[in-house]
Amino acid sequence: MHRKKIITLSFLIVFQISVIAAMFIKAGAIKNYARKNDSIIRVHCTAYDPFHPLKGRYVQLTLNSDDIKSAQDRLGCDLSNIWKTANAYYLQEEYALIIDSMNWKDFNSLDPVLELYVGKFGAVIQKVLYVHNNGQELPIEEYIREYKM
Repeated sequence: MHRKKIITLSFLIVFQISVIAAMFIKAGAIKNYARKNDSIIRVHCTAYDPFHPLKGRYVQLTLNSDDIKSAQDRLGCDLSNIWKTANAYYLQEEYALIIDSMNWKDFNSLDPVLELYVGKFGAVIQKVLYVHNNGQELPIEEYIREYKM
């Protein structure tokens, strides 16, 4: 009886680790494909209400549909899943609290641009969220470190 429990537990542990490994492998494959095939896209966006108590801290984004349409035309793939997978940019807790304290109009005046890796069949992985400040384009984390902390 004890041996069956150990075998079952071992199987579950291996299964869980393999699921996580598969996620990392898939993400790596999408990134490699995007780099090799010039399918990294930039989408202008606006932010609203960056706090959701059940999801954690993130910047909720509204993506520019014209940018998505031109990326679809350029890449020749369907990017309809982008609305589900790229509409929230997650931040470290301390960074998210700073962004959360900003007025959304002030944040949007930084002209945020989301850069995404696009895989062979339209799968999307976020690369970085950029903001513009004093003529510079900075990753949002760098902007927070330099100008808000």
